[in-house]
Amino acid sequence: MEINQREEKIWRQVQADLADEPVASPDHVARMTRWCQTLGRALGADLEVLTAGALVHDIGVPINRKEHYLVGRDRGAAVLKEAGLPEEKIARAVHVLESHSRYGGPRPGTVEAQIGQDADALEYIGAIGLVRAVVRGLTDGSFSGRMEQFPSFLRGLLAKVEGTFHTSAAEQIGRDRIEFMKIFLKRLEEELRFEA
Repeated sequence: MEINQREEKIWRQVQADLADEPVASPDHVARMTRWCQTLGRALGADLEVLTAGALVHDIGVPINRKEHYLVGRDRGAAVLKEAGLPEEKIARAVHVLESHSRYGGPRPGTVEAQIGQDADALEYIGAIGLVRAVVRGLTDGSFSGRMEQFPSFLRGLLAKVEGTFHTSAAEQIGRDRIEFMKIFLKRLEEELRFEA
């Protein structure tokens, strides 16, 4: 993740706000931001808007995990303003925040918001996605921790992402990560049936 002096101020505040957060942790934000920057450069996005929005995209999680993409708007806007992001870019960066989730919020209406949603999805799948899924499920109660329930839980997560990418670059990366999860799922089911 490459950040300038203004973005460093945003980053410090995000790290403080998410310090105790196990799912929307600062390391997740850093990886998601890096994906945004990588995808954004290739697509000619406004990297200032995209990076700012990516940095604050989960800042609402400590306020209300379930609707963090909505309740985080005011907190995100305040952090961006305090850091000195130009006023005309704050609303666009907040749109990245409010539209990043596949669980609600408005549809991404800008290339920056589309990239933000794709970047967050890349964190949702693959090996990192598997670990984050377990932590998320145990944290929010959507997974009981019972192994026999995990295949169904994992299929639900895959259904949220598969076929939903906005950018071809993210879709290509996502396809590989989804395939890895399907291989894992197949093996898990074989082990649960004592076939492997």
